[in-house]
Amino acid sequence: MFAEVQQLYCFMRTLRRVLQIGILLLWCYPLTAQPIHSLAFRLTGYNHRAPLRDNSPTLSEIFGKNNGFGAELTYFRRMLPNFFLGLPVRVGSANVEPVGGTTAQQTWLLHADILAQQHFLKPSAIVQPYLHAGVGGAYDFEQRSLAMHFPVGIGLNIRLSKSFCLSVQTQHRFSDDDRDTWHHALGFQFYFGRELSPRQKTQVPEKPADRDGDGVADAEDRCPEQPGSAITFGCPDRDGDNIADNEDRCPNEAGPAIYQGCPDRDGDGIPDRDDRCPDKPGSVANAGCPEVSPADREILAAATRNVQFATNSANLLSSSYAVLDQIAALMARYPEYHLFISGHTDSVGDDKFNLQLSKRRAKACYDYLVRKGVDPQRMSHEGYGETRPIADNDTEAGRAKNRRVEFELRLR
Repeated sequence: MFAEVQQLYCFMRTLRRVLQIGILLLWCYPLTAQPIHSLAFRLTGYNHRAPLRDNSPTLSEIFGKNNGFGAELTYFRRMLPNFFLGLPVRVGSANVEPVGGTTAQQTWLLHADILAQQHFLKPSAIVQPYLHAGVGGAYDFEQRSLAMHFPVGIGLNIRLSKSFCLSVQTQHRFSDDDRDTWHHALGFQFYFGRELSPRQKTQVPEKPADRDGDGVADAEDRCPEQPGSAITFGCPDRDGDNIADNEDRCPNEAGPAIYQGCPDRDGDGIPDRDDRCPDKPGSVANAGCPEVSPADREILAAATRNVQFATNSANLLSSSYAVLDQIAALMARYPEYHLFISGHTDSVGDDKFNLQLSKRRAKACYDYLVRKGVDPQRMSHEGYGETRPIADNDTEAGRAKNRRVEFELRLR
């Protein structure tokens, strides 16, 4: 047994030297993407008459004493660029000695294995030598017996086209029932399915140009000279609201996209930039400021009717004080508003006198409200004399309406 193992070792060492020479000759072939699946179909010759562990067979005995033939179909899966796992199934007929017998008889045999196959050259090489080994079984239909086999062997694939090879191999099958055998096969192998070659898998893609170093390639960067984020397509965003500064109406204050990046502190739907009253909710019609309530509008209208003066004088009658006090309180409720006081007269008398009288009366109301604590910066006054009548000056009732002081709230 030791001599047989030593003989096999010498054979494998010689094969290795031959393969090394072949590697040097074929190393220049380029490595390209290779199929990951293949099917092999081979015709097989059986030789049960020259087992390695029973004698020292010659090459002529190994290849010349065939006593049966069959056919093989194998599926291979590429696990690594040069390493395959195979599942061969072989059916054939051979003249074999029965277990424990001496007279050979013709029988049908079924072989099935799991093989590991190692190639030695680049996957794209035209000539591809390989070694294989594995474990399997053989079923004898005549004896109805099953034996374990341990196949080892060599093979050679010769590329005829990109995905089609001529395939030839020899294997010796050690059997646990002492019926060792040689199998010699010749056929074709077809490759299909693709994967990237190892070189392509490990190749680091070329880093795209990124002048500002913000991680957004220049080809997709709308601001290639200024660092930004992918969300803003590479453009800066000072306030961090995910709206690029060049599209942000308020680049220094964070705000939602619906308001083009401007905040809305009071939540009234009007961004602070356009809101005359950014801290109090209001309406669009009133520029974002709260509307004057109907009750307060009535106070202003009542003041126009009820503020009274001495005849041809700017002296307020005491009955007017309570009315003006209501206006002072109203001004505290609407700090964002400005009060405009306008004086008017009827058409009786001199025009210049009437104009000056209207101015003095408006100023008298102004002064009273200042004394009541209203900020003078929030008020203004003017007189228009008889130029803006609201009723007919030809009647006493009309003239009474035209003698008035109006109070109008305006947004600053």
